[in-house]
Amino acid sequence: MTFASYGDLASTFQTRHLTAQIKQDMARLGLELSTGRKTDMATQVSGDFGPVAGIEHSLKLQTAYAQSVKEAATILEGAQTVLGNIQDQVETLSGGLHIAIGSQNAGVFQDTGVDARERLSSVISNLNTSLGGRALFAGTATDGPALADASAILSGVMSAISGETTAAGIADQIDNWFKAPGGGFDTLGYLGSGQDLGPFRLRDGEVASQPVKANSPEIRDLLAALTKSAVMGEGVLTGDLDAQKDLASRSSNGLLNAIDDLTNVRANIGSVEARIEAASASNVAEKSALELSYNRLTAADPYETATALQALYDQMESLYTVTARLSNLTFTDYMR
Repeated sequence: MTFASYGDLASTFQTRHLTAQIKQDMARLGLELSTGRKTDMATQVSGDFGPVAGIEHSLKLQTAYAQSVKEAATILEGAQTVLGNIQDQVETLSGGLHIAIGSQNAGVFQDTGVDARERLSSVISNLNTSLGGRALFAGTATDGPALADASAILSGVMSAISGETTAAGIADQIDNWFKAPGGGFDTLGYLGSGQDLGPFRLRDGEVASQPVKANSPEIRDLLAALTKSAVMGEGVLTGDLDAQKDLASRSSNGLLNAIDDLTNVRANIGSVEARIEAASASNVAEKSALELSYNRLTAADPYETATALQALYDQMESLYTVTARLSNLTFTDYMR
């Protein structure tokens, strides 16, 4: 019969306790090795969590800034592309108007008017572009189109000029329809808001907006100039070649000014894009610095961790070896 003394029980408990402690330390070091982070942060930072919390907060802000910068860059790039397409349309029509003005063929003005009407529709469609479900040129009213469709706008203009019989009178009425406060464009044409799209937070203390809306003065002037040609496609001034030339000339002059204005608008957008790019680069650098500081405070050295883990493996193996030998010890071996 085998009798267990108090010393034997104490030794058993001590062995179990040591085994459990080694397993716990191995699990902790294994987690640190896989995550690269210290598990006992209180010891790592000597109980002062302020610096770590501050860096974590700053990193969260950087994540938010990165998302906002990405959205702003996408919106501005989209606006730049759309305005480039519009400028191409306007420049092409402007060339066609120069040819028509030098012609004595009334049919040329009709054809040019039809072309202008189609380009007006294309320009309006471009201004109604949305990205990711957000209208680009409707200001903060991003859930709908910036403008009514071309047929509605042209119908409103035709009603406004119905009593006019001269190029000057028609041109003035079209200008009033698009540019007068509270006029037809404000009540029928523009469907967006008066506030710029944004602001997008780029970094601490800096924001950016999409500064161009479909009711911006430059866009109003462009639409008015286009419409002065488009109404000829509706039969306005048909049979009066001189009046058609006069209206075409007014439209052409307006388009030339609109081209210059579009160039300036696109340059302004380019300036905003440059600020966005600079903010993005600055944020990346700041995030890298924050991550470096965070790693210095929280990272577990992989070599030291692996070395400590191997030492625990060796210790556990030795413990099991000794325990196995003791369990096989006979009374005869003990008495030797």
